[in-house]
Amino acid sequence: MTGFLVLIGVVYSIIGFAQAMPEKIIQGPFKTALYPNGKIYFTREDEDENAAVQTCHPISFFLEKNQNNLQQKDKIDFYEVDGECPEIKSVFFGNIHNKKYIFVMVIRNSNHPGAGMDGDFYQIYAYTKNKEGILSLDRIISGDGNLSGFDGGRDCKSYANPDGNDDCYVNYKYKTAADVKKYLKQKYH
Repeated sequence: MTGFLVLIGVVYSIIGFAQAMPEKIIQGPFKTALYPNGKIYFTREDEDENAAVQTCHPISFFLEKNQNNLQQKDKIDFYEVDGECPEIKSVFFGNIHNKKYIFVMVIRNSNHPGAGMDGDFYQIYAYTKNKEGILSLDRIISGDGNLSGFDGGRDCKSYANPDGNDDCYVNYKYKTAADVKKYLKQKYH
């Protein structure tokens, strides 16, 4: 009887926790040519409307596909809170060397005017099927130094950075899907 009561308590605890922080789709679902009848989407834990202070949460990237007549859900990536909250700015598709890709543009707002920084950090991630047919990060394209950068004021004069620059605005070139596609076409085709 004690074991049964403990089991009931554990089940209710798990159900209560799951209801406290449900995940919410924030982008998608999008169909992808990489997987017929497949879709991708991005989730974030819902905010607690009653919380005094709202916090940011990581974003998860999922692929749902039908494989062998079974619906399968795979977590492809996880965009962590890295000083600031991640946001999905754009999701787009393209081909490089006759391979299909999914591109995800993640931005993090970096507002620290007292330290002389105020702007957005951009990171573009490229995903394609690996040799085993699994959707995964293409580290070479994702690691391209031009596919990440800062847009805004950096190293500006401030009370915490009195030796900073007066002319401190940095303009990141690839802030839209069209800009990134143009760059990829020039470099990788």
